[in-house]
Amino acid sequence: MKVFSLSLLSLVTCAGLAAQELSTQTPTAADLQATERAYEEQIRRRPSAELWQRLGLVRHLRSRYDAAVPAFREAIRLDPKLWTSHLFLGICLYRLNRFQESLQALEKADHLGPPSGRGRDEIDYWLGAAQIANQKSLAGLRSLERLLQRNPRHREALELAARTYMGAGVQLWNQVAERHFETAAGYEVHGHALESEGNLNAALAAYYQARALKPERPGPGLGIGRLLLRQGKAEEALTELKREVAISDDGEAALYAGLAALQLGRYEEAAAFLEQASRDRADGEVWMALAQVRLAQQRMDEAVAAARRAVELAPASEAVHELLMTTLQRTGRQEELRAEEQRWEKWKPGAP
Repeated sequence: MKVFSLSLLSLVTCAGLAAQELSTQTPTAADLQATERAYEEQIRRRPSAELWQRLGLVRHLRSRYDAAVPAFREAIRLDPKLWTSHLFLGICLYRLNRFQESLQALEKADHLGPPSGRGRDEIDYWLGAAQIANQKSLAGLRSLERLLQRNPRHREALELAARTYMGAGVQLWNQVAERHFETAAGYEVHGHALESEGNLNAALAAYYQARALKPERPGPGLGIGRLLLRQGKAEEALTELKREVAISDDGEAALYAGLAALQLGRYEEAAAFLEQASRDRADGEVWMALAQVRLAQQRMDEAVAAARRAVELAPASEAVHELLMTTLQRTGRQEELRAEEQRWEKWKPGAP
């Protein structure tokens, strides 16, 4: 079964494909194929811009970008103001490495789309990506900066901006900083770029500068705490991360605060942060850390439950598998231990 990210499904939903039209939130290939055939039949009977767009969206979800392009083009022909079709047309063309055509479609989406609210982040991200792919790095970075001003935790935008800075080098950064990026968000992005290069001290200085410019802004404190933790300064990291948790609604700060507290042996504090993170982040890392905390506290049933949740979220992770095996061994659950061994045989790398 092919699983799609929640952000992708949300993006598709905002363009008009209702979630109930798919059998689940993580539709199978068969679900999508059946939905595609149904739209094709409806279009034969009663073509419309909306139906052509929905057909394009399903093909997009199936990664059939070449087939999605004519569907979105037909939707636009019937309704030139359908900004979502311009957006998805641009995304599909980008996926096909047709960058100049992609940029034209995304510039149209930028012109027609909402100035704020749902869909704006996607427009700015893909517009920035297309501009960068067309060797318009400064314009692309400006698009990403607009996005990061609104949503400083947008991972893809941070990563793309960091890669662009790395490729452009220090001279480009200086030009951009002078013209556009003497801001908290700009210094934070620069910190990510330096961190990705392994220049941790300079990255830490950039994060501190970002926070000095706008102390109430979430984001830089997470970078500071994360780097301090990497440097083995768990006590200092925890202080910084507590401050970040207080101003941020992102579960990542709580996750790193929990990891710092775990390193310091403050298990109750670690558990509280990790439980908070688990409410915001559906990934195995949080539950794996929480299982380790419960093991250290000798709360074995809770350790098993947390490890099982980690397996549900990261079934192919060997580390998560080993953690669950450890919790089951310590609790003497032999039957469950054998069941986990059998499950892992199907998931481990190299398994048929």
